[in-house]
Amino acid sequence: MNQEAANMPNFGALADVHSTLANMGSMRKKGQVNSLAAKLGVDVQTGDYDLDASALGSALMARAKEAGKTDAEIAAAMAE
Repeated sequence: MNQEAANMPNFGALADVHSTLANMGSMRKKGQVNSLAAKLGVDVQTGDYDLDASALGSALMARAKEAGKTDAEIAAAMAE
């Protein structure tokens, strides 16, 4: 019984590792969203962090057009 308990994984530690990795991914995505929004000269809005890459790009490009950016300016910002 003791050997079986010793071979069991530490589920608390596994949960901590999972939480840490999920947080790192979330912070990385937030940094990328903020960077892209800054390049396009637009603000990040509520819900932007939850969008997939395609929808986020479309939303930020649409905001940039509404803000008066030209297609060339948007393309240059997206290429960086």
